[in-house]
Amino acid sequence: MNRIFKHIPSLAAGALLSIGAASCDSYLDLEPKGEALLVSTQDYLGLIEDITPNYDHSYSLNVCNEASWNKTEELKNYTIPLRSAAFLWDDTYDRAAITVDDYLYNACYNRITNYNIIISNVHKAEGPDEEKALAMAQARIMRAYNYFFLVNTYAKPYTAATADQTDGIIVREKMFESIEEKGVQQSVGYTYRFIQQDIDEAIADLPHIAVNAFRPDRTFGYALKAKVHLFKLEIDECISACEAALAEAPEGKHELWDMNVEYNKYAPTFIRAYGTDRAIDDPMYMGVNDQIENIWKNGVTRPYDAPDNLLYQFGLTYTDPFPMYVTKDVLDLFEPEADLRELYCIRYRRTHETAPEGHREFYSNGIKWNPSGMKLSEVYLMLAECYARKGTSADIAKAMDYLDQLRSKRIIASRYVRLNATDAAEALRMVREERKRELFFTCNGFFDMRRFCTEFNETLTKEFDGKTYTLSPESSLLTFPFPMKAMQTSDLKQNSK
Repeated sequence: MNRIFKHIPSLAAGALLSIGAASCDSYLDLEPKGEALLVSTQDYLGLIEDITPNYDHSYSLNVCNEASWNKTEELKNYTIPLRSAAFLWDDTYDRAAITVDDYLYNACYNRITNYNIIISNVHKAEGPDEEKALAMAQARIMRAYNYFFLVNTYAKPYTAATADQTDGIIVREKMFESIEEKGVQQSVGYTYRFIQQDIDEAIADLPHIAVNAFRPDRTFGYALKAKVHLFKLEIDECISACEAALAEAPEGKHELWDMNVEYNKYAPTFIRAYGTDRAIDDPMYMGVNDQIENIWKNGVTRPYDAPDNLLYQFGLTYTDPFPMYVTKDVLDLFEPEADLRELYCIRYRRTHETAPEGHREFYSNGIKWNPSGMKLSEVYLMLAECYARKGTSADIAKAMDYLDQLRSKRIIASRYVRLNATDAAEALRMVREERKRELFFTCNGFFDMRRFCTEFNETLTKEFDGKTYTLSPESSLLTFPFPMKAMQTSDLKQNSK
């Protein structure tokens, strides 16, 4: 946490903290009492980096069937109603009636207020013009990122034909002009255009290398641009932005993490000593299991500023996703005894007998998982998806090449088998499954569920505790309700229940 605080000037931090007392739409409108303390460009740059850059999407992980809970009976009995309704795909449960407040909603708009302070006022600051341009660019790209989170959580998924007629979220383009002014709920189409405008105006002035992983650089700018194009199914534009991100990545000192490096460091010792590189689910091997698992879960480290992180952001807390339970459906996607993501980050057996059968705990003290930011691997996955969608033989081969570049760094080299698709449908299926493996326990699982269910009119099914559950593409669970406090202080129309 110290690396976050040390980059925020004390004056700017005071201004930021004063905003914390605001609520709901007032996050967009309330002038912070400490704004008068923002004098220099460095003061404004301090507002770019949130003290705790949290994005609470824990219930989203239940909806997309990635996370369960360590007590099956609590899930079944609605001990925590929002979690159970999400995990059990209960469309009948009125979430809006009990969602008084919402941490994700408040946190995103709180940050947007800071970015609007910068965008509206940094031109008046004392300092060099290049720092003003930097502050403006980073504020715009981070404002776009927070609006992207909001529109993909609290509004219906983007569909080109209906986007301008679909109610979206409040979009505030600048600081308020009067304390009575209310935010305007814009359409999904308007919101996406505003996001794209912010991104396009920001990229040229973003730095090649940011101060730290919690501030945006130019590689992240191109990657976010690509992501927005992908969610709008603007395939060629997404490819172009991804290629720009990969071209920029060396300037930002970004590269894919080759997980085989750590495997080659520790595995030979285990194999010589125990004949295996992983824990064995047998009581007689308990001592061996503890030794092996402790090394993989503690010895393998990946810090916030690892080269594959384009922007690092927390989940509900800085420890997320620990200690969540991973569903069997996700675990079944990993290649047995080959995928290093499973070996490094998921326990070999469930540690709570009350947890659902077949589910296991995410556990890694050394790897910072980046649940709400963006990693370079996402660029490779976007390129693979775009070429799979284009569908010619040459394009499918490109899709497999991009998957290969990523998967060869995730699978034990001696056990790696390249994927090959015979047609576009199979290629897209492979890409989607790889997205689930690479991006599990991040915001992407829920965002992907929304867009794929909507685009392909998919009805999903799953088995839990002897019952079959279904989720339709029209499910209200694909959109989270606005909190009551936001409804009371604005003219919002509710988008879900």
